[in-house]
Amino acid sequence: MVSNHRDGFTLIELLITVMLLSILAGIAQRAYGRLSLGAEIAAVATECRNLYTMFEIYNITNAGYPYASSAPQFQLDTFEPLPYDGNLQSHLVGGKADSYDSPDDSGVNQEFWIQMSMAADPNIRFVVASSDDAPLGGGQWLEGVYIYQNGELSQRFGLGQ
Repeated sequence: MVSNHRDGFTLIELLITVMLLSILAGIAQRAYGRLSLGAEIAAVATECRNLYTMFEIYNITNAGYPYASSAPQFQLDTFEPLPYDGNLQSHLVGGKADSYDSPDDSGVNQEFWIQMSMAADPNIRFVVASSDDAPLGGGQWLEGVYIYQNGELSQRFGLGQ
């Protein structure tokens, strides 16, 4: 008696299975990447809020924010003279902030802004500010932490408008 029963899979069935598994793995990898980036953005935002607090403490203690161009000059890589001891720099392009200023249009060092680009995605920028002169702010008063993605406001952790 001849049996028409076969054991195993055909080559076509195996190829289709491998192809479907590859597609599913690609989708899962992209989803994980988005989740991972989202978690890093949240961590950086938390560090930015801590940095904002350090600016406010400095302002209360010194009757103004750190200087942009004279002593004690704000350092883009260490955030000195602030008493900041977090790990924000490890998440930034080049390990430092992009730019800082303490505009004088409200009085000497009565405003500040700092802009930082995220190393994981340089199109994501964080602005920590108490100023109407902050980059990407469009002349509006920014107070707190702002996240911009591709130049557009993505999230705001403002403290008053």
